[in-house]
Amino acid sequence: MTLTLLLLILGVIAWMIAGKKGNRYQMKWIHSLKKYSWFANPWLAGLFLFGINLFCFGMTGLILIGLSYLMIPYFHLVIMMLAVIVSILVWKSIASARSWKKGERVKIAVTGSSFYLCMAIFFYYQIVSYVPQFPGDDTFMATLGFMVGILVTAVAFLTCLSIILFTKDSFSREA
Repeated sequence: MTLTLLLLILGVIAWMIAGKKGNRYQMKWIHSLKKYSWFANPWLAGLFLFGINLFCFGMTGLILIGLSYLMIPYFHLVIMMLAVIVSILVWKSIASARSWKKGERVKIAVTGSSFYLCMAIFFYYQIVSYVPQFPGDDTFMATLGFMVGILVTAVAFLTCLSIILFTKDSFSREA
């Protein structure tokens, strides 16, 4: 089951990277933001991306915490897969919403994806400053959990950064 979900995620990512024509990644509510003047400012667009990343990460965390009370096996993997797909679609849509210059793309990508960098730093701080709550507390499992958190947020940081930087703006040239 886990291997199937991982292969499905890789297949969706490969399909999204390979596709170049049409409005496959266009989210209308994001593309409608290009008419506002604040969206033309790369710092404000980056803060918008930061907020979207914060919202998606928070909602996924809340859903996973809620699912921990249910005994449905492997359903958390489906939720995490959907969160990855939605995040990638949002990132591609923001990257293609306007015709961004190279310097603007760098500002948007660094500002927006810095949420995940901050989370990776937070998890690293948690590893360094971890104190067992009671005698016999399993510090290995706590450290392993924080390391998984670092891995997930670092991969999300690099993925968001690369998608924003390297996505072609084919949708902004439509007549």
